[in-house]
Amino acid sequence: MTSDTEAISEQVVAEYLRDHRDFFAHNLWLLPDLYLPHESGGAISLVERQVTMLRAQNEMQKKQLEEVVQVARENDRLNTQLHQLTLLLMECQGLEGLMSLLVSRLRRDYSADVAVLHLLAPPRDGHLASRAEFVRDSAVFRAPFQHMLSTGRPFCGRLKEEQREILFGERADAVGSGVVLPLGREGCVGLLAIGSGDTNRFIPGSDISFLTRMAQVIAAALAAHLRLEAG
Repeated sequence: MTSDTEAISEQVVAEYLRDHRDFFAHNLWLLPDLYLPHESGGAISLVERQVTMLRAQNEMQKKQLEEVVQVARENDRLNTQLHQLTLLLMECQGLEGLMSLLVSRLRRDYSADVAVLHLLAPPRDGHLASRAEFVRDSAVFRAPFQHMLSTGRPFCGRLKEEQREILFGERADAVGSGVVLPLGREGCVGLLAIGSGDTNRFIPGSDISFLTRMAQVIAAALAAHLRLEAG
């Protein structure tokens, strides 16, 4: 009976304090006599305990705010890069200059070791058809990337060995992670791949929406110089 009464009393007190959070503000004389157990086995006052908890909560909120600011800065950086790339693509007059710009710019902006372009549509200017960027056997090239091409979603992470070899050729073994952008509807324009020797440089969960926008801009710039099938 006594233990039940004590339990009820503690519950009543707890509920009262919860409903009257300024209780100790009007009864400061009680604070010196209130103690909470401390991890070290000693005791600290209620005010000290509250200050400790508030400090920990403040640190957590500060860390969360810093993370939000960091994400905002990164998004701003990416958008600035995309804007600059778009302007440069608009200034390019020929396909050769366009392809060269894409490779050099993407390597620089993303600190990548290699960037390669594989085009599945033939050039309007026939004498460029022999360039290495143009895929000779479209069916063979497409097979390992069928899912990627059909969905049109950029890939970010570690590629399969066969995919690395097709995309990066002799440098395949040096690529630990990469980004692959399908260009055009179902990859009708081709694929753009960026590779890094660092296996953690490009990881799943990256901003796919940003990569999708970038792929659309690049595909539109390239399409003007290619013979694409209608529809």
